[in-house]
Amino acid sequence: MDKHVLAHNGQALWRIVMPHPAHETVKLAAHELQHFLMEISSAALPTQTELQIAGDYEILVGRSGRLKHYGIQVDWEKLGEEGYVIKSGEKWILLAGATPRGTLYAVYAFLEEIMGCRWLSSDCSVIPKQLHLEVGDLDITDRPAFESREAYWSDAFDGTYAVRNRMNSNKADISIRQGGRMKFYNFHHSFDDLVPVAKYFDTHPEYFSMIDGKRVGGRTQLCLTNPEVVKLATEKVKEWIKENPDCRVFSVAQNDWRNYCQCPNCREIDEKEGTPAGTMLHFVNQIAEAIHEEHPDILLHTFAYQYTRKAPKFIRPHPNVIVRLCSIECCFSHTLEGEAFGALDSRANSHPWGPQCSQEGETLFMRDLREWSQICDRLYIWDYVTMFGHYLMPFTNFDVMQKNMQLFKRLGVAGVLEQGNFSQGGGGHLAELEAYLQAKLMWNPDCDMEMHLQDFLHGYYGEAAAPLIREYIELWQAAARSWHISIHESPMSAFVQDDVLQKAMELLGRAQWLTEDELCYKRIHKLVLSMEYLVLARMSVNTPGRSALVERFNWELREAGITELHERWTLDEAIQRLHRCDAHENPPRLCVNDYKM
Repeated sequence: MDKHVLAHNGQALWRIVMPHPAHETVKLAAHELQHFLMEISSAALPTQTELQIAGDYEILVGRSGRLKHYGIQVDWEKLGEEGYVIKSGEKWILLAGATPRGTLYAVYAFLEEIMGCRWLSSDCSVIPKQLHLEVGDLDITDRPAFESREAYWSDAFDGTYAVRNRMNSNKADISIRQGGRMKFYNFHHSFDDLVPVAKYFDTHPEYFSMIDGKRVGGRTQLCLTNPEVVKLATEKVKEWIKENPDCRVFSVAQNDWRNYCQCPNCREIDEKEGTPAGTMLHFVNQIAEAIHEEHPDILLHTFAYQYTRKAPKFIRPHPNVIVRLCSIECCFSHTLEGEAFGALDSRANSHPWGPQCSQEGETLFMRDLREWSQICDRLYIWDYVTMFGHYLMPFTNFDVMQKNMQLFKRLGVAGVLEQGNFSQGGGGHLAELEAYLQAKLMWNPDCDMEMHLQDFLHGYYGEAAAPLIREYIELWQAAARSWHISIHESPMSAFVQDDVLQKAMELLGRAQWLTEDELCYKRIHKLVLSMEYLVLARMSVNTPGRSALVERFNWELREAGITELHERWTLDEAIQRLHRCDAHENPPRLCVNDYKM
């Protein structure tokens, strides 16, 4: 194998060459390459354009005339929008995609997979140091498993983190210079934005759901067979498109509750199709067709969620319609497809929320996933990876994360969103690790997940603490394997046992004792806060001294920057809840963080 020595003892032996004129994203790719190679080796590789006479040894960033000069052949069509090639010859190395974004990904892949760089979180990077910088022969062609990749955690919304980990997240702050993103408008539930109840119900109740023979204006959906509703919604979508030229996807999706319309016209379609998804697709398809001629590249996004989750018998989504299937009812301690990790506890099926699990046979979700995959050109997934009622609780999904992603890919899913703690302050149990692993799996579901896990633990928590944090993760996985785990668990759930909590605290205490780095210590302390939360929530409100412990916990949360313990609850309200009750109770929420997703 030939060796390419890029730098030695701080002296650059190669140079970086980009096209002329170069797209801003390609310029960024060249600058990032130069920056990190210098950080690794102390060598400043010259960065030039193809206007300069060819030198002895060149790293070619992007598609330029240099490819013809060196006789390099690439099948750009096979790369798509985001794929890339990393190849080498005697005197050249090529890092390029068919698009500027693909070229940027090629550079980050080279830095990560060949040079050893790791971008673990928005505030933690691991860059190796080596004065002698060399690489062997290279011949890599790669492209993402999914066209849309979204780790929906607050930390992953950092645009630089997202693009370095090759995500094109809608929510991430990825600039045009960073290659842009698959940008949505009104990303989620949008019926009330299309045809607002407050604006129309008093004068046109027929625009909204009929329930038991009566039109309703509270927690309602739209009457999807009413031609005026179709007209108003189409006009609103066209308005959105005009006002948001940087968006490619627009959401036409049911509100976040049931109460779908049961008027005779809607019921007739739903009965024929065997599902309320019949009227939903009938409605969304009409809008897609109305905008298609003028906006052929615009996509509409709708849900297969709760009452619309079952696929219809006859109607098919318009080619420009994304259907996003949601796994909210599922069990997350076992794979969606079904795989036993040992005998289930005899009480495992008594969970009051009744999470669907394929260990009892194929679930309705698996049926729906298979059926939608057969009829939908763009099937996306909305998956769940946190305890929404208790963000600091362990979410025991490390056994199943990769297998579920492989399932999605095998059935032709085109996009995946993994919804974690998206609150302003972020945090949540192992939030940064979850986001990092999900980014890797969304690019390649067959990646070496254990390697990525170990990379993260050693880089984020430190060499001394890493084995203990790995043991801590396995402790919680083992505790949950005999139970069906939903996204609605509480600190009193069966898998949370006092002996497990005690062992977890011991492991974290040892990890902190062995840790000398201040940042690593603080990161471990966030896990300690998770355990403290479980202890306090399980403790009787009559326990002497509990109120003082809650108040101390309150200020520890603020120091850590955590703004929510429960989805959309303000921190003040959550702390008052913790003061007033233990995990056996669920008081009403008085104040809400009402921000959009």
